[in-house]
Amino acid sequence: MATIDFSAEFGGRDAAGVILPHFKALKSVAKTVLLEPFPYPKLVFIFRVDGEVYEYGLSGVGNLDIDSNGQYLSVDVGITLEDRMDVKSKIQKALQDGQNLIASLLTDNDEFDEGALRNLLDQLCAEYAKLI
Repeated sequence: MATIDFSAEFGGRDAAGVILPHFKALKSVAKTVLLEPFPYPKLVFIFRVDGEVYEYGLSGVGNLDIDSNGQYLSVDVGITLEDRMDVKSKIQKALQDGQNLIASLLTDNDEFDEGALRNLLDQLCAEYAKLI
């Protein structure tokens, strides 16, 4: 079974102030779900949030990365200054788009069930929406 986790890199205090409530809600919901089958022990979504000090320049999902020890698969979720107008829908869309990106990477892996991932992330999005 795999866990889902969230991490974040903020481009400034302003970015943290905008995203932290969403980040905390997602982390809370993620504690209640497990993904099975999945070829890695962890699936991590890393928020890269543009701010007053630094801009990552990514809107949506990208940069899939597999840990060199095979312990996790990470997906970057970029939030630009413009994305702040509707953070909730940007995050939900990024999680949905992440499903497709992950599926394209793991399509030939027997330990991956695209339907299970889709159902789990849809459930996570719904629970997150209730908290925000």
